[in-house]
Amino acid sequence: PARSSTPPARRCTVISTIAYRLQPRLAEAAQCYVGAGWPIAPGSWWDAVDARYRCAPAGCMTEGLHPTVPDTEAGASWRCQVSVARSSTQDVEQVARPWGSRPYSVLLPTGYVCDAVELRGATAQRVQNLLASYDLHGPIAACPDGRILLFTVATGPLDEDLTAEVTAAGALHHSKGSWVPLPPSPLAGGPVQWTESPVATRWRLPSLQIVADALRLALRQPALAEGT
Repeated sequence: PARSSTPPARRCTVISTIAYRLQPRLAEAAQCYVGAGWPIAPGSWWDAVDARYRCAPAGCMTEGLHPTVPDTEAGASWRCQVSVARSSTQDVEQVARPWGSRPYSVLLPTGYVCDAVELRGATAQRVQNLLASYDLHGPIAACPDGRILLFTVATGPLDEDLTAEVTAAGALHHSKGSWVPLPPSPLAGGPVQWTESPVATRWRLPSLQIVADALRLALRQPALAEGT
C-alpha cells in the first residue's frame, strides 16, 4: 500500500515541542531576574515553523519582537499596543503564571534598574576586551543578529557630548522608554545568550561612564584595545 502523507497534526506537534523545550529555561530565567530586582515583561517569541513572532493574542498582527499582555483576547486584525514598562513586573508570583504557560521572550525595560549599550562588530569586541582587562565589565549578552548588549547602572538621559560620542561610534543607548531582550529569549536566528552572566558578575553593574570611556578608548586606540 502507498505510504500515507504526513498528518496535519505534525505541525502542531513541532510547535508544542519547541515551546516545551523553551519554557522551563525561560521560566527559570524570569524568576531569577525578578529575584535580583530586575523588572521584566513578557514579549512575543519566535515561531520557527511559521517564521514569525507570536504572542498571547492568537490574532495579533504586530510584527517583530514586542511586549505583550498574557491572557488577552484579540480580533483578527488586533495589534499589541502595550508599553514594556506597563506590562513589566518585579513580583515573583506574577512571573510564574505567564512563563509557566507559554515561551514568552523576557524583556527588560531599561532606565529603571539597568541601562544597556548596544554595540556591533569589532568595536563591541574591543570594548569587551578593555572592560575585562580592568575587571570592570558587568553582564553582557549576545543576540543572534550580532548585537552585543552591555548592561550598566540606569543613568537617565545622556548629556549632549556623550550622546554625540555614542552615536558616532555606532552604539545605541537604551534607557527609559526603551527595552532589550534578556537571555534566553527566543529570537529569529536563535536565543539571546549571556557571554558574561549576571550571576558570574555577581549582578554588578558598571556605570555608563565606564562603558563610554572604554568605547572612547576602543575607537581611538584599536591596537591597544585588541591587545596587540
